Amino acid sequence: MGLQLRMTFNDTDYAYQIINSRLTEHQTTELELVLEGEKVELLRDKNMVWIQKHGESSFDPGLIQALGRSASLRLRV
Repeated sequence: MGLQLRMTFNDTDYAYQIINSRLTEHQTTELELVLEGEKVELLRDKNMVWIQKHGESSFDPGLIQALGRSASLRLRV
């Protein structure tokens, strides 16, 4: 998408950018984001919870869930 998006989690501001969303509809299960300059892949599991797929560094699961929700709202997923 290319647009710089912002969100606040635990009184800290984060800037992220949506790189790719495989299916941008209600069944979207994977998102690729750039968070603070680092690529993060999110995966929505069968319980509809966003988790980090893999990556060089691991982020707080609460932050990952908040990122998934924020991106979902922006994409109307």
